[in-house]
Amino acid sequence: MRPLDIVELAEPEEVEVLEPEEDFEQFLLPVINEMREDIAALSREHGRAYLRNRSKLWEMDNMLIQIKTQVEASEESALNHLQNPDDGVEGRETKRCEKAEEKAKEIAKMAEMLVELVRRIEKSESS
Repeated sequence: MRPLDIVELAEPEEVEVLEPEEDFEQFLLPVINEMREDIAALSREHGRAYLRNRSKLWEMDNMLIQIKTQVEASEESALNHLQNPDDGVEGRETKRCEKAEEKAKEIAKMAEMLVELVRRIEKSESS
């Protein structure tokens, strides 16, 4: 490295000074336009994100309604069975087995729907 000469430090570089209108048109106006475009893009994306989240919530709400409907139907079926027992012992056992199998299938279906709902909730939280 060579030592700096005092003469070099004392001489400032000449800078071209622009008129305020030229300065505005050349430097500030492009920056302002770019910022406006960025703001518009961010506003559009904000609107899209809101609609995506709203759509996901609507899907989850529909799923919950389906689950609730199935649970209510299952409860109603169980209550009807208790109020109207069959007369024959063998027939009763057979029907009970069939109804138990139906209930098991309904419960398995509801469990699958709950798992799907939880996955969608986790997915929407991560995005």
